[in-house]
Amino acid sequence: MNSSPSIRTFLFSASLGLPLLVAACGGGGGSTSSTSSATTTSNQLAITVEQNPDVTAIEPTTVTTDVPYATVTVCDASNNCQSIPHVTVDTGSYGLRLLQSALTSVNLPLDTTSSGQDLAECEIFGSGYTWGGVAHAVIKLAGETTSSIPIEIIGAPGLPSAPAACTAKDPTDAGSISVIHSNGILGVGPMIADRGDYFSCTSSACTPLSGSSTPATSAMVSNPVAFFSSSDTNGIVFQLPAVSASGAAATSGTVTFGVGTQSDNSISGYTVIPLDNVGHLMVQVGGKSYVSSYLDSGSSLYVAPFNVPYNTSTDYFSPSSLQQIPIVLTSNSGSSTSSYSSSVDLASPASLSLSPSLVAFDDIGIYSTSTTTVDLGLPFFFGKTIAYVFNGMSSSAGTGPLNAIAP
Repeated sequence: MNSSPSIRTFLFSASLGLPLLVAACGGGGGSTSSTSSATTTSNQLAITVEQNPDVTAIEPTTVTTDVPYATVTVCDASNNCQSIPHVTVDTGSYGLRLLQSALTSVNLPLDTTSSGQDLAECEIFGSGYTWGGVAHAVIKLAGETTSSIPIEIIGAPGLPSAPAACTAKDPTDAGSISVIHSNGILGVGPMIADRGDYFSCTSSACTPLSGSSTPATSAMVSNPVAFFSSSDTNGIVFQLPAVSASGAAATSGTVTFGVGTQSDNSISGYTVIPLDNVGHLMVQVGGKSYVSSYLDSGSSLYVAPFNVPYNTSTDYFSPSSLQQIPIVLTSNSGSSTSSYSSSVDLASPASLSLSPSLVAFDDIGIYSTSTTTVDLGLPFFFGKTIAYVFNGMSSSAGTGPLNAIAP
C-alpha cells in the first residue's frame, strides 16, 4: 500500500455490506463521473468502479477502491424527480437508503405509524448503525420504474437521535457521508424486505415497534427491483469485467434486471446454487466449510479466515507474493446440489499502487476469525456474471433465493 492514500475499513455484516476504501461524497448529488458507462438497454443499470470525485473534493488522499456506483432517480408525490449519482450497489442488503444531504429537490415527508407519529428505522451493520425515517418514493433505475415504495432517508430532519435500542447493538453512527462515503445504498440482494428495527417517533423520543405493532411488510424498506412495473422483478444479473492483479484505473459493468425474463438476462449454462432462508451459501476452503457465507458487492474486499499471512495491526492479508486460494461454493441444502469451483487471489496492499487513478482490484482482503462466514466481496465479482433470484420468486433455474454464476 502506498503511504499517501488513506484506507478506511468499513465492512457490513452478512445482511449488508459496504466498501473498504470508500470516502465521503459531497452532498447534493450534483457531481458527475468522467468514467464512461457501459452500453445498456432499458433493463440494464450502468455501474462504475471508479474514484468518486465528491470524495476527492473533500478528502483528496482517500481512494474509493472497489466501490460499485450507480445513479438512482427518486420522485416524490408531485412527480418532482432527482437523479442521485454515486449510490453504492449492494447485493448484501435490501432496499434503497439515501442520505438526507443528497436530497435537494424532492419532497419526501416521513411515513407515519397508526398513532400518527413518524416511522423510523435503525439498521445495524458491521461497522455501526444507520438511523433514519421511512418515506415513500417512486424509484427509477435505468428504464425501469417502481410503484411508490418505502425507502430510508438517513438523517431525516425532525427525528430525535438514535434511541438506545438502536445504539446498544452498535454505538458507532454509520449514517453520514463521512462514514458511508457515498450518497446512499441501493440494496438489491436475494431477499425482498429488509431486517431493520422500526420505531414510532415524536420529535423527542422513539418507541420500538414489535409484535402486533410491527409495520406491515408493505410498509418496510424493501428491494426496489421486486416492485418494477415490468416483468423484470424476479432478480438481477450483476456483471463486471476482469481486471489485472495490478489493478485498473476504473471499470464499468451492468446490473441487468430480471432473470430469464428477456434475452439479455438468460442464465442458461450457469452454475446454480440455492441459498438458505437468510440468503447464505457454503464456501469450502482448506478442508473447512463456512455455512454462513455470501456474495456481497457492497463489501470492497474479501473478509475471510484464510490461512494467509496478514498484518496483525490492520488485518489486511499481506503475503510476500500473490496467493491463490482454491474455494468451492455450494448450497447448504446438501451434497446433491451443484457446486462452483473458483479461487480467491490475495496480494499485500503494500504491493499495490492504490491511488485515485488506480481503484479496481481483485486481490484485496482482510483476515477474519469467523468459523462460519466467508464474505466474498466485490473483488470476487470481477470477470464473472452473478445472478440473484429473489426469495420466493420463480425463474428458469428454480425458485429463489439462489445464485447462478458464470463462467
